[in-house]
Amino acid sequence: MFYNALTFLSGIMLLQNFSNLPSIKWGYILFFVPLLGLYKPISPYIKLPVIFILGFAWCILYAHWQSSWVLPANLEGKTIKIRGFIADIPTVSEHRTTFLFSLDKIESENNIIPAKAFLHLSWQDAKQKLIVGDQWEFSVRLKRIHGTRNPGGFDYEAWSLQEGIRANGYVYHDESKLLNSEWYHYPLTRIRQRIYDKISKIIPPSNTSPWIAALALGIRNDVTTNSWTILRNTGTNHLMAIAGLHIGFMCSFIYALVNRLWRRMPALCLRLPAQHAGGLAAVFIAVMYSTLAGFSLPTQRACLMVIIFFLISLLRRQITIWQVWSLVLISVLIFNPLNILTQSFWLSFSAVAFIIYGVSGRLAPTGLWWKFGRIQWVLTLGLIPFNLWFFQECSCVSIMANAIAIPWVGFIIIPLIFLGCFVLLFSAKYGESIFLFSDKLLAVLWKFLTYLSHFSWSVWYHTIPNLYMMLLACISMIMLLIPSGLAGRWFGLLGLIIVILYQPLKPAFGEAWLTLLDVGQGLSAVIQTQNHITIFDTGPRLSDDFDMGENVVLPFLHTLETKKIDMMIISHGDNDHSGGAKAIIENIPVLDIKTSKPALFPGASYCLQHQSWEWDGVHFTFLYPTIEKLGLNNDSSCVLKVTTSHYSILLPGDIEKMAEKYLVSELKNELSADILIAPHHGSKTSAVPAFIQSVHPRYILFPVGYRNRYHFPHSIVLTQYKKLGTEMYDSVKSGAIFLKLTNDVDLVPILYRPEHRFYWSFK
Repeated sequence: MFYNALTFLSGIMLLQNFSNLPSIKWGYILFFVPLLGLYKPISPYIKLPVIFILGFAWCILYAHWQSSWVLPANLEGKTIKIRGFIADIPTVSEHRTTFLFSLDKIESENNIIPAKAFLHLSWQDAKQKLIVGDQWEFSVRLKRIHGTRNPGGFDYEAWSLQEGIRANGYVYHDESKLLNSEWYHYPLTRIRQRIYDKISKIIPPSNTSPWIAALALGIRNDVTTNSWTILRNTGTNHLMAIAGLHIGFMCSFIYALVNRLWRRMPALCLRLPAQHAGGLAAVFIAVMYSTLAGFSLPTQRACLMVIIFFLISLLRRQITIWQVWSLVLISVLIFNPLNILTQSFWLSFSAVAFIIYGVSGRLAPTGLWWKFGRIQWVLTLGLIPFNLWFFQECSCVSIMANAIAIPWVGFIIIPLIFLGCFVLLFSAKYGESIFLFSDKLLAVLWKFLTYLSHFSWSVWYHTIPNLYMMLLACISMIMLLIPSGLAGRWFGLLGLIIVILYQPLKPAFGEAWLTLLDVGQGLSAVIQTQNHITIFDTGPRLSDDFDMGENVVLPFLHTLETKKIDMMIISHGDNDHSGGAKAIIENIPVLDIKTSKPALFPGASYCLQHQSWEWDGVHFTFLYPTIEKLGLNNDSSCVLKVTTSHYSILLPGDIEKMAEKYLVSELKNELSADILIAPHHGSKTSAVPAFIQSVHPRYILFPVGYRNRYHFPHSIVLTQYKKLGTEMYDSVKSGAIFLKLTNDVDLVPILYRPEHRFYWSFK
């Protein structure tokens, strides 16, 4: 069973390397033809290839079904009417409500088009509270799914396909109608929303109040960025989402309680054995808690494991823990094979696999610490490769933090919160008391975690560059966890040392590497020399809980093993250039900040014309602004020129025609550059012909967002660069753009999106 499960998984994984989805006809052929061969016993040598093909074919079919509806290109950006249902609990902020919408019909130009898909919508200043299961008609403007694509960054397009979300947009005007509100539409999620609303009303805001809803219902809408940072730094983020650990604690507690009480009543034991009664109660609790959590992937896995164990016990059959793990893996993949595109899938199943491997089949532990800390030790070691692969970081205090947090949450907080949810349905007064007490207990734990997270050494940042190194890291961990009586354990240490000592490639002396990051409608560029890192702008801050500095720039810097930023340049104060600066400054030491708006950044100084410096044989100089040109908004942007012995880059921020004319009149001979990042994203308020002629770039890079409201880059600007024969690239089609300014290799852009194109990628 174990090898069958891994083979089925491997077949699904194979498809994830395809840049285009094979025809659905191949899916049917490859699925049904091998399936016929499983009706009779076959050789194991044939069985495993058949299962591999079935996994591959099943994923083809599922991916086609999931992506069967695509928003027609001619409807993007147009006001259309849609009908459907609120499909999940909305997220409500001060002026905006975001929600998942189950689409049924589209009305465009008096034509009603049936459509089945999920949409991610936002509604500014919603006029009415949205309740799960209500049927609405909205006037909306939609666009297809398009996410940023950067090294180390989150693949929003893959996540959207796995979730079935096929477009996003916003409610336009107030032409919205509530068509129907019936309890039988999404009844379980309606109950979850009802409990969530009650919890939100009775618990006063605090650092820990959002975690009550997270632990009760799996809803983490109100969790702040700072709270997530503390949890990541202490390796306890897994505790604040309903997962197998929580369900395991609850089921074990209920099983032991019911089993013990049942044995004290002989009449009941004659009707049903105590262990069966305890198992049935555990299954009930697992299903109930998974329902409260909305059947997220980790809860699916835990719930299925509890059910399988109970059924095996009921049928009096023998089964190994690895067989249970394998059955659950196959079940989850059959339900949704695209789950493998999520981090949750790999963290959840690998965590359980390492626990089974590191604990089962061993001699009984001796010593208090080894007896009770064994699982945490095994789990911490086993998940190091996955944390480095997904997040480029690993907590160094996780064992200490989890030694306190796991029993605190598992044995005290979770039972109280589960009890509170049940009581709240019948008595608001007693339910409130239970939740308030839980919040006080969480606050005590939170102080401890906050203290640990502030150590300078609490987090180790490292990157695993490719799949081969990832496999080496996993094999090394498996070898290190070999039972002590077997040979070969310390060979794992050798492999781990290789992974730890890995360092990304760096420019040679006199070379510079430029990466224009894809931050949507904004700008952020990173310039590497042999021993120095310079950041030019940091991308936008899109909300209180999301900015491109934390979600794009920092992950990219971690892939470079960046320990410090030598210079951060914020060209001007607009959000699309400066919004991500705070997150970067709080997470990586920044030695110097230059900007045209130093009042916005403590310790910053002006970027002024003719300021220059040299790092590792690469010359940096500010061409603009002068003191007289400050205070002009866009036209006060810092203009930086980077020069190597063979090539040069010009980064002009958001300067417009006035500043361009000044540069042409005063510094015409210094403007020439091989690479130009388009002034003001290619706005028609820039691109003076004389400026373009003076720069005469070989490559022009446009940092723009998909279907941005400004329609950048403007067609007039594109036409002017075409006349020069300049090669043009934009971040929408290219993702992150990487150029090596080396002495012995021609200048050729490396485009992240085309280089990492998959069948789910935007086309």
